[in-house]
Amino acid sequence: MLYFFYGSDADKARERASALAESLRKRKPQAEVFCVEAENWNPLQFDELIEGQGLFNKTYIVHIVSLFENKEAKEIFLQRISDVAVSPNIFVAVESEIDKETLHTITKHSEKVQEYKKSKTEKAKFQVFSLADALGARDKKALWVGYQKAMLEGIAPENINGILSWKARSMLSARYPNRYWSTDELKNLSAQFVALYHDSHRGRHEFPIALERLILRI
Repeated sequence: MLYFFYGSDADKARERASALAESLRKRKPQAEVFCVEAENWNPLQFDELIEGQGLFNKTYIVHIVSLFENKEAKEIFLQRISDVAVSPNIFVAVESEIDKETLHTITKHSEKVQEYKKSKTEKAKFQVFSLADALGARDKKALWVGYQKAMLEGIAPENINGILSWKARSMLSARYPNRYWSTDELKNLSAQFVALYHDSHRGRHEFPIALERLILRI
């Protein structure tokens, strides 16, 4: 089963896709969750995610993010899309703008396709999910600069922390080694984001300052 989100409003599309994936996870607490992105693409893993299931017939929830940035991955995904559609596992995919031919193919095989467009008169906004991309690539400079821009846009530090925490969990869920992070580092990072949230709300430190310090330690 495939749910597909896309459009020029990349942040809104990612937000909706992430919300659906989280809702599915809560409804199916026994399901295994995987995140597949251009940077961790592995065709063998993709085959397993289409055809396999966890122990005791547990469903997989597969969150696919910006996979089409990898040309090989996009080609294989479209070749296997009919198999994705009938898979016992649930695929939630999000991309930016796509061409009409690709959209036609995806629409034929999806349970739901949803587009999110930016208004023509809407002022260009900072793409907050670019912070997740910078964290994934362990690009401290891009992450810090992006954090400053997000704060200037008025994005709440709690929201930024939530996106970065989600990214850390997503990288942890991948079956194959991460090029930039070890498993232990990701576990520690994920725990730090959670602790930062709770400690800030207990008044132990100011959220924006503590989050910036954590970013600078990456």
